Amino acid sequence: MRTVANATTDTPRGEQAKNSPLIGYGLRRFVVGEDVRRASLAVLDQGVVSGLSFATSAIIATSCGRTGLGVAHLALTLLFLMMNVQGELLNAPYTIYRSRKHGRRLHAYSGSAFVHQAILAGIGTVAIIALLGLNSIGIGPTDLTPSLWVLLFAGPFCLLHTFLRNFSFAAFQFRVAVAMDVAVAIVQLTTLVVLVQLDMLTVPWLFVAMGVSSLIACVGWFVVRPEPLRYVRKLVLRHWQENWSFGRWALASHVVGCAGSYVLPWMLAIVHDQAATGTYAGCGKLSALAATFVAGVAHFLSPRAVAAFTEHGVSGLKRVLFTAGIVYIVTVGGFCFLVGLSGDFILVSLFGNDFVGTGPIALVLSIAVLANSLAILGGNGLWAINRPEANLISDLVAVVLTLATAAVLVQSHGVMGIAIAAVVGGTVGAVVRGLTLATLMKRVSIQEAA
Repeated sequence: MRTVANATTDTPRGEQAKNSPLIGYGLRRFVVGEDVRRASLAVLDQGVVSGLSFATSAIIATSCGRTGLGVAHLALTLLFLMMNVQGELLNAPYTIYRSRKHGRRLHAYSGSAFVHQAILAGIGTVAIIALLGLNSIGIGPTDLTPSLWVLLFAGPFCLLHTFLRNFSFAAFQFRVAVAMDVAVAIVQLTTLVVLVQLDMLTVPWLFVAMGVSSLIACVGWFVVRPEPLRYVRKLVLRHWQENWSFGRWALASHVVGCAGSYVLPWMLAIVHDQAATGTYAGCGKLSALAATFVAGVAHFLSPRAVAAFTEHGVSGLKRVLFTAGIVYIVTVGGFCFLVGLSGDFILVSLFGNDFVGTGPIALVLSIAVLANSLAILGGNGLWAINRPEANLISDLVAVVLTLATAAVLVQSHGVMGIAIAAVVGGTVGAVVRGLTLATLMKRVSIQEAA
């Protein structure tokens, strides 16, 4: 039986795994033992993060209006882009390769990851300076300039917090991630509420609150230091090259696959206005409640799928993915049903009368989340068999369809056109990714049998 060094996930004996029925074994594996505790903590943590995002959007919408929410969303797309580039180049390969190292080798690998993070944060700072330069000559929304100045100083702390959070997930240190994110939520929301009471809240102050709360969480991590770190200068470049072999494909897939999420808000702002972007952001926050669960399970699923494949091959990976797929369909599908029943009641209650009649948009965006959950499932499978480059095909299909559909519909259908485009691209992309994974797993099974 193959084992994973330093993998702390409980695993069944080989014969038990082979003889257990697919559905019954998978469900038992998911609902009992250590796995359910870790998965629950991952979902809880994502719930804290998404709840914070939802509450923050509601506060901004009620204090700064739909246009203010739109400006905040545009600035956040830039910050999220930097976070995701960091995640694909650093956290994704770290999650995959961590289980192959132990002892001092693992500690040195972890230390190198922190050096890489500092370098990427510096590059992100340079990118913000470049954007400020473009804004100064009239390129881009002028309302965005004050927020960019704040991000110049707050961004590095937000990036470090995100890195440490994903670092903790890779090490199965879910309690650490939860503690950090709870601290961020308390500090950020408290700051925003105080600013509202003082009638001082603006979009730039939002990013001040984000930076301060992230700084506090990062200081807490380094005080506790749950993971031993060693800095070995001669290994920093070697570890980067090792990560790059995986991370370049993960990044390419992410940039292509998620191009729509970065481009669509800006498309709305250009074709219509920032208020339209605010509508898209508000409806997206409601559908993001389902994405909370999807992302939480994915944080657990990624290292779990790697461990299952390493220990039990394709059969073990299939069990994990099949069980997670059932969970996604039942939970996210049920959420879509509830959104359809509630209409715009929740949106109006939280974001104000500007969101009257936006219920159908929220429903379509929720269906897009369901499609995305199945795409994430396939992506985790491709990562587990160390074929991240195979994601690129489905991502190309998805982004081309999404942007083409959006270009056709955005002028006539506005935000609804963008939502429909997300569903079309996401659904076709998920199907292509699933077929790709099935084909590659069949090849791996043949190799295992040989």
